[in-house]
Amino acid sequence: MKNFLTAIFFVLGFWVSAQPENAVVETINGKKYYVHIVEQGNTLYGIQTLYKTKIESILQANPGLNDNLTIGQKILVPVESGSTTNTTEHYGTHIVSQGETLYGISKKYACTVDQLKALNPGVEAGLSIGQKLNIPIKETLGNNETIQNDPVVNNTPNYNITYSDSIVKHTVLEHETLYSISKRYMVSSDTIQKINNLQGVKVKKGDVLIIPVKKVAFEIVEKQIEPADVIKPNNNSAQLITKTSYSVALVLPLMLAQNEAEMNKPLKVDQVRELLPLTKMSFEFYQGFVFAADSLTKAGLDVKIYVYDTKKDSATIAEIFKKEEFNQMDLVVGPMFQSETDVVSKLCLQKNIPLILPFKTDAAVLNQNQKVFKTVSSNMTLFDGAVDFILEHYSHYNVLIVKPTTTSDLAIYERCRERYNNGIKAYPNAMNPQIVEVTAGSTSGRDIDLFIKKDTVNIVLVPSENVKFVAGMMTRLNSVLNSNYRSSKMKVVIFGIEDWNRYEDLDMMHKNKLYTHYATYRYVDFNAGQGLEFVKAYRAKFGTDPTVFSTQGFDVGMYFLGALKLYGTDFGPFLSNYKSQLIQNDFSFESVSEGSGYENKMVRVVMYKNYELVKLN
Repeated sequence: MKNFLTAIFFVLGFWVSAQPENAVVETINGKKYYVHIVEQGNTLYGIQTLYKTKIESILQANPGLNDNLTIGQKILVPVESGSTTNTTEHYGTHIVSQGETLYGISKKYACTVDQLKALNPGVEAGLSIGQKLNIPIKETLGNNETIQNDPVVNNTPNYNITYSDSIVKHTVLEHETLYSISKRYMVSSDTIQKINNLQGVKVKKGDVLIIPVKKVAFEIVEKQIEPADVIKPNNNSAQLITKTSYSVALVLPLMLAQNEAEMNKPLKVDQVRELLPLTKMSFEFYQGFVFAADSLTKAGLDVKIYVYDTKKDSATIAEIFKKEEFNQMDLVVGPMFQSETDVVSKLCLQKNIPLILPFKTDAAVLNQNQKVFKTVSSNMTLFDGAVDFILEHYSHYNVLIVKPTTTSDLAIYERCRERYNNGIKAYPNAMNPQIVEVTAGSTSGRDIDLFIKKDTVNIVLVPSENVKFVAGMMTRLNSVLNSNYRSSKMKVVIFGIEDWNRYEDLDMMHKNKLYTHYATYRYVDFNAGQGLEFVKAYRAKFGTDPTVFSTQGFDVGMYFLGALKLYGTDFGPFLSNYKSQLIQNDFSFESVSEGSGYENKMVRVVMYKNYELVKLN
């Protein structure tokens, strides 16, 4: 219910009543922060406008924060250098006169229409004579010194090259970038910059870079696991403490009682008896997980798996954790729903048990709990990956970003725009010096057609989770293609995220015609290669074909049970260098902040081609 109400608040776009001058200021590790308590209608976009900061600064100060805010939630907002705790003087007022428009008022006060909309919710519906508007004004100090409002973020990490690293000297080739080199060697761009004393991200042909290449752990493919193969962790405080056997709990909404009742109902004519959807999904995940455990048992793993039915009930979960076996539990996998996750994560924290979240959940659960591992990349992470892919592969084309209409999407839009404009500096051959910002405009596509180049490829990034907006953009872009059918060199590619693939309202013909690209954390082709071999093995064991849930269960089991065997229960610091042969995932975990949990940052890009999804990276 809370998430439902939050979604309504986003749509209605109510404005926060609290002002910065009323916010408490705290000093944490020598840095000052406003303490903002979320009220009804707050959004990240509105908060960043209110405090005159950047969304990126707010996200960095609040690990795990995303655009799903809840009433009463505490958010730290960095106090920027040169600002004061009393910011009422940063805003003026304007009384609307007859004939005035938002555009005219924005020009009068040298601000943007978007700023006026953010400070005055509801003005999109029109202005009225005598209406009082909040106006952002330029702040000055005594000697006409402008107050610095842009945040200066300096989160430069400390890099340590351990003796287990191998040093490689790489000579930059033509067309190579710092980003592509970092991906090739699986070393972050920041690390390469730091070690080579690079002032920026630009590299040129012939440059020689020092690359610290980590020793890679072995792959788990039906072979003996040897501790001697283990590499050192990034965290010097982590210790390798393994056990001879492990206990693992699967906590899933099997809904066994309800399913039994369903199975006992008399069948109607032509009706087929089926498991309840939740029971089916949970059981498929369980089958995949057990399949992985069986494979690892042949490699020397000794594990006992406990299976519990959460019944989607908090009280049931609390009783499960009171069982005697949980005093020796080494790992918990599950549950499926956010309401369950909140309860399970707290109980695991109390008992110091690592928790694996195999399904989509809110990133806030990672905050200050370094034994939680979120396997499904957040939508913000996916859009980050989409931007990075466009920079790497498509920056020499005409790249556009469409500004969404809902307040809840604006945080993602701002992040994508800033990430692209910062990253494009490393690509001297880019067609445009910055991403081209457009709005949806007319439903006929006439407005966006003005920005489409007719002699090249046009990449259109749509940073939105709103199915109605996405469907509208696909319709507009399809109209643009139809009206330019004579432009043989023109091509339009739309970019989004995996969630779009679940939207039934999106026309399949439009998806294919627009070469729709999705950023996703997983991909598998069951008809070829490793995917086909997995189908054969799974079918031989269970007599049925795997699903996306059973494959997720297999990957989670193979990865984390292997990590248990190699590194013990404190495996988190070792994962940056750990690889395992998986089917639909390729996990890449990063801690969201010091003392907090880990999120899978792996992003893959797939596209529609001949009405089928194919992997591009």
